[in-house]
Amino acid sequence: KILIIGGGVAGMCAATKLIKNNYEGKCITIIDKGKDPYTRLPEEVMCGGFGAGLFSDGKWSYLHNAVGGQLAKYMGEEMADKILDEAWSYILEFHPEPDKIMFSKPTNEPDFIKPYFNLRMAPAYHIGTNYLLQMGKAWYDWLINSGINFIWETEVKDIDFHNQEVLIENHTTLKFDKLIYGTGKSGIDLTQKLIDKYKLQKTAKSVQLGVRMELPQKYMQSIIDIAYDFKLYKKHNDGVSSRSFCSNNFAAYVAEETTYNMKSFNGHSYKQEDMINNMTN
Repeated sequence: KILIIGGGVAGMCAATKLIKNNYEGKCITIIDKGKDPYTRLPEEVMCGGFGAGLFSDGKWSYLHNAVGGQLAKYMGEEMADKILDEAWSYILEFHPEPDKIMFSKPTNEPDFIKPYFNLRMAPAYHIGTNYLLQMGKAWYDWLINSGINFIWETEVKDIDFHNQEVLIENHTTLKFDKLIYGTGKSGIDLTQKLIDKYKLQKTAKSVQLGVRMELPQKYMQSIIDIAYDFKLYKKHNDGVSSRSFCSNNFAAYVAEETTYNMKSFNGHSYKQEDMINNMTN
């Protein structure tokens, strides 16, 4: 029995990899405190099938070790690249129109940027906001047809690693032989509980504070023409740095959710004429 906690992109990719490696779907259970891709709402940004990725801006901009992530640090660049390619193959398999996916790979840093920033050169795929829900449903249907069992709208309260049991609501327990732990931001409380309970080792890391701003598209157009999803990077004193993490051009919609008394905002990009507002966020 393989139990996957978290039905986000990590959990779904894990289940997909198991099926493609000839594990039987009936042996796999995915549990998530959100809703499935058919019933979750756009404002339910953090929980549910495929996590924030299902209602995010549709960019796959970390297919390179130069920008973000720790994968290569733990397993080496060769294995990290192999896993990234494998995950990307899932996107292509379930995307309704894979030929519509855009790809940008900037090669030159413009002179007008050099005195102020470094323009990070990282390849980025643009899946398309309007395709995400279709893709999520198709992927979910494939997992269902593969025999995987899903438990939605159910929160995990505790994990007993010694007896290999997961405690969920109403004092119900689920047995497992293997456990895949793939919670996201909404699983912070459970993660901290497990760290304290089992005295798990922690590693301190720097904190990143994000601010989303919106401004007229014309001020960013010269950079967008070079790299649609550009990364601006600037080093300051004492090892402190600042960077941009994503850009949403023609950003016509921002989803809002309150999690742990903090508001989360998510921008979307549209290409339909009636949605364009000539703003970038």
